[in-house]
Amino acid sequence: MGIAGETHMDSKANSAAFLRAKDFFEKTYRDRGMVKWQGFYLSDHVEDVAKYTEKTAEVEARTAMPRMDEMEIDHILTHAYANHEVVRVQRIHCDELGHLTPMVQGKVTGYWENNIYIGNEMIAFDDINWCECVNA
Repeated sequence: MGIAGETHMDSKANSAAFLRAKDFFEKTYRDRGMVKWQGFYLSDHVEDVAKYTEKTAEVEARTAMPRMDEMEIDHILTHAYANHEVVRVQRIHCDELGHLTPMVQGKVTGYWENNIYIGNEMIAFDDINWCECVNA
């Protein structure tokens, strides 16, 4: 008997199997390289493309609200500040690609010089195009 109860015949059979496998990998088998990983790449890629497409559609769907005058904006923001109401604000300026920035929503938490704080975000009063109180 050989190692761990192995018989002489088992040893020859294992050796022959190893030789066949070695011969197969040396002469017949062709590694497909990165091709074998495409299935994994494809699912991640599809997910990323879907997220990008959704975000792009959301950005392009933003529409400019009608321009409000400063008195109207001041009235809405002062009311929201005094009554702890949530507001939604659209800025005038666009991002570097010319798209409207997302609306800022939150409670008016304070004023400083010519700026207003909505949540933790500071917005220049001159940069506000439109605002409204949001019914919570």
